[in-house]
Amino acid sequence: MEKGSCMVGQSGGPTAVINASLLGIIEENLKTKAFDHVYGLLNGIDGIIKERFIDFNDYTKEELTLLKTTPAAALGSVRFKMPGDLNDEIYKNIEEIFHKYNIKCFYYIGGNDSMDTCHKLGEYFKTSKYKCQVIGIPKTIDNDMVLIDHTPGYGSAVKFIYTAITEIYQDTNVYQKGRVTFVEIMGRDSGWLTCASKLSSYAGYGPDLIYIPEHTFCLNEFLEDVKNIYSKKQKVLVAVSEGIRDEDGNYLLQKRLYNQNDNFGHLQLGGVGVVLAEMVNKELGLPVRSVELNILQRSAAHILSKTDITEAYNAGKYGIKIYLKGYTDKMVTISRTSNSPYRVKYTITPLASIANYVKPVPNSWINERGNNITDDYLEYALPLIQGDIKPHIKNGIIKYFKIKTEE
Repeated sequence: MEKGSCMVGQSGGPTAVINASLLGIIEENLKTKAFDHVYGLLNGIDGIIKERFIDFNDYTKEELTLLKTTPAAALGSVRFKMPGDLNDEIYKNIEEIFHKYNIKCFYYIGGNDSMDTCHKLGEYFKTSKYKCQVIGIPKTIDNDMVLIDHTPGYGSAVKFIYTAITEIYQDTNVYQKGRVTFVEIMGRDSGWLTCASKLSSYAGYGPDLIYIPEHTFCLNEFLEDVKNIYSKKQKVLVAVSEGIRDEDGNYLLQKRLYNQNDNFGHLQLGGVGVVLAEMVNKELGLPVRSVELNILQRSAAHILSKTDITEAYNAGKYGIKIYLKGYTDKMVTISRTSNSPYRVKYTITPLASIANYVKPVPNSWINERGNNITDDYLEYALPLIQGDIKPHIKNGIIKYFKIKTEE
């Protein structure tokens, strides 16, 4: 008996564990036989419209296993904003393609903006003649999704950032008289990733100052702090989110970036470390250096968190389970039930309650002056970085999953 098939897409910024969620869907389907085919969309929603996808039935078990430790989005990603009008022609086009391939469920692995796409499709198929369930699988290194304890991808990003800053700390201490070193970390509206630098402090190798978007950045206080620390230590290490804002609520780089926005209207950031370094050099006359961790924050598979990759995989598996229970327009969520020992459970939340909302770092985790993170963060973050898992390596060379191309 034909069961129908499902389509899985990936959207937004990649993570080091996003493909583990994809594998969770594939392998759980092999156990439950929920679908005849699991199709992988190439470049998200764009893959539906252009009918570009692969059939995972065409891959061996050995090939699919590589997905678990392959970083970034194996299927390719997209930043595409679905129109708010559900009568727009694009929805009808998607419905026709789903009908053509007998798609009974659409899975979208993504963050806040991706869940907006997911929710709109979920709403559309509730009223269309063709019935298709829509389920969101969470992922984002930003960890800024609401109603979820933490997002798959965050733990591995934290592990990379904390390790990188710890190693940078070692370099800054080579000379007796050093520099003011800035480490720029991703984070447009929330500072979850920059908070990871607090783990470096916990290990004894942390930054002197930490700045995140949740607290207004005061230039005069910043210069005063740098001057005081340098006078005592002859070096300063600063961790800073790319999205810090001034007293007027403007990104520090807003004018310099000429209002470059993505398809969701978000300002494209990057380079705040250089700006701050120039300010310190000009105003204080101190030697400076800026380091941007950049895309390795989301694609560093050489230092994965086993906890993170396990939870990403289980979130994908849970997506099959809730399909079989008939749910639609929902996202898989992770709830922490215990911290010692660390335990979580998987639940579902309506996409309408998640899409386009942002979870900030709690104010109680930011010190009064706004230049550091309190120890409260440690209890939250330490369980997320536990365990190590390495990519597949043969003859010293890492092996990742690759999409088969037509000859």
